[in-house]
Amino acid sequence: MMPEVTATDHVHELVDAGEISAAIADRLDDNGFETIADLLIADQEDLEDVPYVGAYRAADILAAVGDVEPEPLVDSREVVLEATLGEKLDLTMAERPGYMQPRAVVETEEPTVWETPDGDTWRTRRIRISLKMDGNGADHEECDLVVGADEIRIEDPPVKRVSHQPDVPSWEVESVGAAGRVSTSVHVQLQGRQEQTNTKPEGDDTWRKFHRGETA
Repeated sequence: MMPEVTATDHVHELVDAGEISAAIADRLDDNGFETIADLLIADQEDLEDVPYVGAYRAADILAAVGDVEPEPLVDSREVVLEATLGEKLDLTMAERPGYMQPRAVVETEEPTVWETPDGDTWRTRRIRISLKMDGNGADHEECDLVVGADEIRIEDPPVKRVSHQPDVPSWEVESVGAAGRVSTSVHVQLQGRQEQTNTKPEGDDTWRKFHRGETA
């Protein structure tokens, strides 16, 4: 592997390095493997699911990136801000130890950029995560993961109603880490769901409920 290729590079850098063809790079990109880092957390079966890749080519791709040093996002805010559709996330809750299992990103929105009076900028973001990798989970299996100004938290938590008791554990998230990606076939399903979500009317909070069958 050429030394200038890093984990944060786009997958098409492998074309310039002579490791894969442009057509294969396009297929990888279209199926959620946008960067070298995405390949580093994939296994051979994940790549075999990409059309026209196959077992031998998948093995060659993994071998090609085998010498690339991972550059994981160690800052939890950056993990959420940069998370892509179909990425799996490990969450550690500040006051709910052992509560969360790996969840898939099933809906995404672009981060919102804010500017302070002195010219500094900071970002916030809201994404939807689910225990069901294809995003077809019940209410209690999905929630929103939110990066706020000074915290990461869960909203729309998997409970019937929010308790106002002062000793109830909060939904603040202590840390977030990337834990792989869903399969290519599931990623295609999530892309379809995302397209439906993107067509919802502005400010219409009933759209998601409608698609879940919660409203008439």
